Amino acid sequence: MLLLGAGASISSRIPSASTCIWQWKRSIFLSNHPGMERNFDELSLGMVQERIQDWLDTQPGFPRAGDAGEYGFYIDRCYPRIEDRRSFFQRHIQGAKLSSGYRIAARLAKNNLFRLAWTTNFDGLIARALAETSVTPVEIGLDSTNRIVRTNRAGELSCVALHGDYRYDTLRNTDAEVQRLDRELRQALIDQSISSPIIVLGYSGRDNSIMEALTDCYSRSGTGVLYWCGFGDGPPPEAVASLIAVARKAGRTAYYVPGAAFDDVMRRLALATLGGADREDVLGIIAKSGTEQPASMPFTVPAGAIGGIVKSTAFKLRCPVEAYSFKPASMPEQGVWRWVREAIGERRDLMAVPYKGRVLALGTLTSIHEVFADPMAEAPIRVPIDISELRHEDGGVTHLLVRSLALAIAGARSLPSEGPLLWDPEKPQRRQVDGRSYKVQDAVLLFIRRAGRDTFLVLKPTVKVLAADGSPAPKEDEKAIKLGILGYQHNDKFDAAVERWRRQLFGEGTQFSCPPSEDSGFVFTIDRAPVSAAIVAAPGEAAIPEKAAAKSVQKGFRIREPNLLFASKGNTGMVNDPHPVRGLVSNRPFDFSLTRSGMAHDIKLGVICPQPEGSATAARLTMLEQAASPSETEKDYLLDFPGFAQAFGLPLVIPRPQDLSWRAPDEPSPDLTKERGTRFAARAVIQAIDELRSAQRVNVILIVTPLRWANWRSFETDNERFDLHDFVKAYCARKGIATQFLDEDTLTDPQTCRIRWWLSLALYAKSFRTPFVLQAAGADTAYVGLGTSIDRHGPHGRKVVLGCSHIFNQQGQGLQYRLSKVENPSFDRRQRNAFLSRDDARRVGESIRQLFFEARSALPRRIIIHKRFEFRRDEREGLLEGLAGIAEVDMVEITVDDAFRYVNSKMYSGKLEVDKFPVARGTVIPIGDQEALLWVHGSAAAIRNNWRYYQGKRRIPAPLRIRRHAGTTDLQTLATEILGLSKMNWNSFDLYTQVPATLETSGQIARIGRLMENFGEANYDYRLLM
Repeated sequence: MLLLGAGASISSRIPSASTCIWQWKRSIFLSNHPGMERNFDELSLGMVQERIQDWLDTQPGFPRAGDAGEYGFYIDRCYPRIEDRRSFFQRHIQGAKLSSGYRIAARLAKNNLFRLAWTTNFDGLIARALAETSVTPVEIGLDSTNRIVRTNRAGELSCVALHGDYRYDTLRNTDAEVQRLDRELRQALIDQSISSPIIVLGYSGRDNSIMEALTDCYSRSGTGVLYWCGFGDGPPPEAVASLIAVARKAGRTAYYVPGAAFDDVMRRLALATLGGADREDVLGIIAKSGTEQPASMPFTVPAGAIGGIVKSTAFKLRCPVEAYSFKPASMPEQGVWRWVREAIGERRDLMAVPYKGRVLALGTLTSIHEVFADPMAEAPIRVPIDISELRHEDGGVTHLLVRSLALAIAGARSLPSEGPLLWDPEKPQRRQVDGRSYKVQDAVLLFIRRAGRDTFLVLKPTVKVLAADGSPAPKEDEKAIKLGILGYQHNDKFDAAVERWRRQLFGEGTQFSCPPSEDSGFVFTIDRAPVSAAIVAAPGEAAIPEKAAAKSVQKGFRIREPNLLFASKGNTGMVNDPHPVRGLVSNRPFDFSLTRSGMAHDIKLGVICPQPEGSATAARLTMLEQAASPSETEKDYLLDFPGFAQAFGLPLVIPRPQDLSWRAPDEPSPDLTKERGTRFAARAVIQAIDELRSAQRVNVILIVTPLRWANWRSFETDNERFDLHDFVKAYCARKGIATQFLDEDTLTDPQTCRIRWWLSLALYAKSFRTPFVLQAAGADTAYVGLGTSIDRHGPHGRKVVLGCSHIFNQQGQGLQYRLSKVENPSFDRRQRNAFLSRDDARRVGESIRQLFFEARSALPRRIIIHKRFEFRRDEREGLLEGLAGIAEVDMVEITVDDAFRYVNSKMYSGKLEVDKFPVARGTVIPIGDQEALLWVHGSAAAIRNNWRYYQGKRRIPAPLRIRRHAGTTDLQTLATEILGLSKMNWNSFDLYTQVPATLETSGQIARIGRLMENFGEANYDYRLLM
C-alpha cells in the first residue's frame, strides 16, 4: 500500500501543506502591514518567516509556530467559507502536471505492486495517472466510504482520499474537520495495515486522527511492515518517531527512510522490480520527463561601429597531428604519471605522458627505446592526436604538447626551461627579503588553449626566483618578490614584457621541431602576430577609424554596469545606482521600510573576544560609530564613511566587555599540540556563544581571533582536516546564529574607511537585513549555483562528496540552499573535481525545482545554472530530467582563465596606443560558438568624474571563460547576469567579486556544509555561512 501526503505532489506543482501555511500567514500579516510587500516577497528566507511569526505570536488566539493546528487555523482565517477553500485548491489542482513519480506509480500498480493508495491530498493525481494504464481507479471519498469494504477486481486500484475530494466531497481542511477521520476509513486503514506493508511518502504526520489510527494498528501484532520515507536527511518528526517506537515495542517491523523523495522512490522501485516492456516504459517516462532543449545558436556580437581594440597574448598555433603510442611491459597500473616523469628524468629530446593505458610521446624512436627499454608490450606506432582533447587544460594531450613546445623553443633559442616555463639567464635583478638575497630572472609561461576551431599559444610573462647558490627560493619569499615586481606590471608595462618575449622567441622564425634539430616530423608552427579583438562602441562612445580595426580577427562588445536598487530617503519608492557605496550614502538600504515601521529598529551586536584583547577591541569597535575619510589612493571608489547609523539608518548597539552580550572564551594552553589546541579553541568559542545567547538576544555575534591564536586556526592530518572557522560556522548555522569572524589585526588596518564600510555592511547583512538588490532586467528568472565539496579523509579512504545547490532570485538575493550527498560521483584525472551521475543530477534537479516551488508556489520560466567546471553529458541529461516543467534551462560553466590576457588600447592624438588602464569591466569577446571571455574584473568608472577605477590595482585582469553547455539564451543576457551577480556578495564592499555570487556561495556552503547534519534540509539562510 501507499500513503501519500502533500509532499508527494510538490513535483506535480501542488504546494505542500507547509508552503500553504506560510502563504496564508503572509497574507494575514501583509493585510495588517500594507506597503511592505517587497520585503516579504521571498518566503523561503528564514528571517522573513521569523518576522512574520514574531508578529503572529503577538496576536491573541493564534497558534504557536509548529503547532499541529496551524494548517486548519490559518486556512479557516483566510478562507472561512468551504466554497472559497474549494476554489483555492481547484486553482492549484487544475494547474498540476503529473510528475514522473505518479506516472511510474501507476505502472507499479499495473504490475500489482500496490493494491491500495491512501492519500491526505485533494488532488486526485494517482487516479489521473492510472488513466495512462489499463488499471481502473476505484475512488473512495467521504461520500463513498462504503466502497472501502468491496474487494478489488483484477485491474483495479482503490484510491482513498482521507480528507475528501474537492470535486465531490465536503473538504476537511480546518483543524476540527481534519481531526475527525471517518470511522469506516479509520478501521479500514487499521485492518489493511495489520497484514500489508505500507510505504508512507510526503506526509509529516500532521493529522492526529490518522496518526492515532496508525498507532492503534502498529501497537497490535501483525505482519505488515511500515516504511516511513522522509524527504530530508534529518531525524524523523516527533510524531513519526513515536509511531515507530510503538511499532517496534509491539514486535512490528518499522523503518524510517531519510532522504527519500516521492519521485525518486517510485523510480528506484520500478527499476528494481520491473522488467521487459514495463521497464522500458518506465525508462521512457524518465527520459521524457526532462525539459526539451532546442538547439543552441552560436554566440553573436551586436552590430555597431568599433570603439576600441584589445590585443591578446595569444598566437595561433598549429601542432603536430600525430604522436608515438606504445605500452612498456613494465608500465605500472598505479602511480603511472610519476613513473613516466622519473623515466624521462632530465632528458630534453623526449616528452611523454600516460594516456588511456598507454604512453603518448613526442621524440625519436631511439630516445623512446633508450628511456623505456625493451621489451615492449605494444611497440611504438604513430597515431593521430585528438585535437579536441586540448579543451581539457590539465589533460594528458595538453600536458604533452605544451611541454614539448617548451622544450622545442628552449632548444632553438638556447634558453633554460622547466616544464612550460622558460627564462632568460641574462641580466638578472637582485632582490632581498628579510636580508636574504635572491637572483630574479625574466621568464615566460607557455599555455596552449583551444578556442572555437583554433588552437593558440598563450604567453604570460613572469619571473624565475633563485637563491644566491642557484637553488629554488622558498615559496613565501618567491611569492613576495613576484608580488613586488609583477603586481605593478600594469597594462602598458605588461604589453612591453610580452613584446620583448615575442621578439626573443619568434624573431628568428616561428617553426619549432621536437626534439630540436631532429627531423622527427613533429613540428609546431606559430603565427608571428598576436590575435586582437575589435570592440563595438558602447552608447555615447566615440568610434575609432575603420582601418585601425582592419587586422582584428575577433570582435567583442561591452555591457553596461548593472544597477542596484535602494530605498529612497523620502519614502517615494526605489532608486537605482550602479555604485553600492554611493547608493547607500545617497539613499537608504533596500529594506528600510522594516526600520521605518519599527519592526527592526536597531542591530544588537554580541562579541566573543579573548580577555587580553578585550579592552583594545572594545575601543576599536567604536570606530563603527565614527566618520572616516578614504585615503587618497581609494578616493576613486570609496566615499566618506558617515558612521553606521547615518549610513544604514538605524543604530548599531555595541556592547562593552562587562556587558552580558560580551563573552571571553577560555584560552588554549600554550603547551597544547596544534591539533588539541585547535579543538580546545573551537569548543571554547562555541561555549562562549551558548553562554552569550542564553543571557542576551543579539542579531549577530562578532568573533575576534587574536594573533596569539594563529597556531590554533586549523590543522590537517592523514585522517582529518579541521578548521576552527568552518566548525563554528556549521555549529551556529544549525542554531540560526549569525556570526562574523574578525582577525585582531583587521581593527588596526590603516585603511580605516574601507574597513568600516566592509564590516558595517557585513554586520547589516548578517543581521538578515537587505542593503541592496539587483535591478532585475528580466522577470520570472532564477539562478542556481552548483558546488561540491570533497572530503578526502572519508572512512576507509573513500572520498565523500557533498553537493550544494544554492538558488538566487532575479534580483540576485541568495535564497534557500540544499545539501545532498552524492551517491555515485566520478572524478577528473587529478581527483580534484567531482561530477554527478545521471541519477544524482536528476535528484539535484528535482530538489532545485522543489526549492523554487516551495518558495513561490510556481516555477520560474527560466533557470540559469552556474558551475565552476564542465557539465558532463550525464549531468546535463539528469538535470534536465529533474527540472521538468521549466521552460528554459541554461547551464553555464564559469572559470577564471589563468592564461588569456588582453591589453587595452586607447586613441591618443588620433593614434591608437596602449593604455595605462586595463580592459574595461563588462567587455565580452566570443571565442567559439558556445564560448566567450568576459571581464568581470577590469577598469570601471570611478566616483570622480572622468576618472577610472581598477579594483586592487594589481597587474592586468584575467577574464572569466564562460561555456554554455545547454540553453539558448544570447551571450549579452548571460554576460549581463554574471556581471550583475558579481555585485551581490554582501560580505564585501568592493564594487564586485571576480566570480558571480552563485559560485562564491555554493562552494563555500558545500565546504562548511560537510560539518552539518541534516543534509537535504533547506531551512538555513545562507548568510549564516557567509
